[in-house]
Amino acid sequence: MMPKAFSIDIIVVNYNSTDCLLNCIDSIYDALKGRKAHIFVQDNASTDGVDRIQERFPDVLLRKNKTNIGFAAAVNQALKKCTSTYAVLLNPDSMLEKGFFEDILSYLDENPTVGILGPKILDSDGKVQGSARSFPTPLTAFFGRKSLFTRLFPNNPITTSNVLTMRSDGVTPMEVDWVSGACMVVNLKAVETVGYLDERFFIYWEDADWCRRMWEAGWKVVYFPRACAVHFVGVSSDQLLVRSLFEFHKSVYLLFDKYSRPSSWIMKAVIISGLYFRFCFVFFSSGIALWVRKHQPLPHGTKELRLHPATRKIRVLRMIARLNIGGPAIHVYLLTKGLDKEKFESTLVTGIISPLEGDMSYLLESENLKTIVIPELQREISFKMDLKTIAKIFRVLMSEHPDIVHTHTAKAGTSARLAALAYNFFGRNSLRAVHTFHGHIFEGYFSKGKSMFFILIERLLARITDAVIAISKTQKEDLAEKFRIAPAEKIKTVELGFELEPFLNSENERGKFRRSLGVSEDTILIGIIGRLVPIKNHVMFLRAAKILLERHPDRKLLFVVVGDGELRVELERFCENQGLTDHVRFCGWIREVYQVYADLDILALTSINEGTPVSIIEAMASSVPVIATDVGGVRDLLGSPNDSVHSDGVMLCERGILCRNKDPLGFAKGLDYILESRSTDRSERVAKARAFVQERFNKDRLLKDMENLYFELVKS
Repeated sequence: MMPKAFSIDIIVVNYNSTDCLLNCIDSIYDALKGRKAHIFVQDNASTDGVDRIQERFPDVLLRKNKTNIGFAAAVNQALKKCTSTYAVLLNPDSMLEKGFFEDILSYLDENPTVGILGPKILDSDGKVQGSARSFPTPLTAFFGRKSLFTRLFPNNPITTSNVLTMRSDGVTPMEVDWVSGACMVVNLKAVETVGYLDERFFIYWEDADWCRRMWEAGWKVVYFPRACAVHFVGVSSDQLLVRSLFEFHKSVYLLFDKYSRPSSWIMKAVIISGLYFRFCFVFFSSGIALWVRKHQPLPHGTKELRLHPATRKIRVLRMIARLNIGGPAIHVYLLTKGLDKEKFESTLVTGIISPLEGDMSYLLESENLKTIVIPELQREISFKMDLKTIAKIFRVLMSEHPDIVHTHTAKAGTSARLAALAYNFFGRNSLRAVHTFHGHIFEGYFSKGKSMFFILIERLLARITDAVIAISKTQKEDLAEKFRIAPAEKIKTVELGFELEPFLNSENERGKFRRSLGVSEDTILIGIIGRLVPIKNHVMFLRAAKILLERHPDRKLLFVVVGDGELRVELERFCENQGLTDHVRFCGWIREVYQVYADLDILALTSINEGTPVSIIEAMASSVPVIATDVGGVRDLLGSPNDSVHSDGVMLCERGILCRNKDPLGFAKGLDYILESRSTDRSERVAKARAFVQERFNKDRLLKDMENLYFELVKS
């Protein structure tokens, strides 16, 4: 008998995991910090050179069994030799973090009624493992921490009531039903009362059984998140996949049979049948997952991740369907370029633009940004092409191994989130999915039937998304309340950010745009900037222009259309039919758009639906008066209307003018109001608008908000 000289014993059961075990023992000695302990290694007939353990660690007490007697029996062998106050059960594919023992031993000494304590356990990617749980029920088979339903619907109420770590604040100890045997600390006085592990459980569920017996004998089970271990799940069990799965399901039945007596033969038959079908399904999916993991290349920095999961860079895979001219492309460019390089590693995945769209890929030419192009990722919907897109995105995930995939625009959001679901399921990964709604396609784009179909799709996708981002308060209200895409707590509001300096200093460019048009200084320029597509409703802008010209035939008015798209020919023909050709200029896309704002007298927006219009923000920063239809997030920019609401629907706001949607007459009256209003009123409104966007829409604020969100997701 060994003298009782040590305060703690450590038990590790090994089966062909000796490479991991060497790292595990290294971490044990680092965590002990000179504290004395017995380290028992119980080896179940490994064939991978387990003798290396004593060659490297001569003080370790190694016992080699001639056959694989199972986890519970091997632990019991060591427990019978333990002489300390506490014993730590640790898997060989686990590692203790430094400082593991100090708080644990102090807490156990102060709480002598605790029979078993489980620390916080992290997966190899730094995510918190669901190691503290409620006692299993029949539903646990379908809503366990790694089950299909939990992967599809991670925040469902059944899973959250089963996986109790989801309720932890990460600091405070909490009583739970049971904790994982991957790493648990046991009071050996409790073992004297309760007895050893039940050796009928060859592997799996013996920990749940032991904790249940602890509670029945009056001992407590506590989850203790102040101490931490890292667990590389499945290293031992992957060695014998079929045996491992068989023993798992056999142990499930043993646990049911042990605590559900008396049970009718019908109930037993139902349970056995259910477990059989579950075994078949899990065997098939686990086989695919194992193949994926074995053929998945380790990304750069993986070694550092496994040893120090909290200190490496967070890998972000950003995805957008195409870099066409507009707010989403600018937003994606700024985020890919601007995230802190010391903390984040960004990769941009994009598709290709349609022939009639303006291209903003020039933004990437001067930057050393990691970019992957998937040609199949296009605006058009094609079942065959979309399947290829999902497959290619899945391969990108396999090669890049990101922590977060952040999608922008509907097409990229659908394809990438489905690929991420497959990546998490088959690879047992914990990739976080984020999607930003820059606008939405639920109104103004399609028929009611199609719109409802897309709403349903987005609701389903939101269930496999960790965070949904709205770019305005109004948009969040629409997504949460009007369309019920996701619950409000899942939707985060992160407003856009821009490099505003060219627009704030646009007065230095004054006169260049006018000279390019060949117009005099006294000509009033009223402009609309954006894609020439139906949702922007340029026809309404042109109808309002005709009304205003008829009211003021003697005024020098020129209406400029900046942008291009599928409707250009049709809009030019409309101008010819309406006699507007001499008063409207189609300018196409202009890269130095700040020169346009420098000479504009009014910026107009007539959209049927919008998120947060970039043209309005740019105009406000350039001190250009704005008039817009009251749609989407426009009111968030211009402010709520004051008491001066005209009968024709013209609404005077703090920072601009709002008009009714699809009302060219009211829009013309709004334009007339701006032209006829006092210069002091216009100047005051413009000054407020400029100050507003300087504070709210600068790129530094955007980057800070997004970095904070990413940190929150990775730590959760």
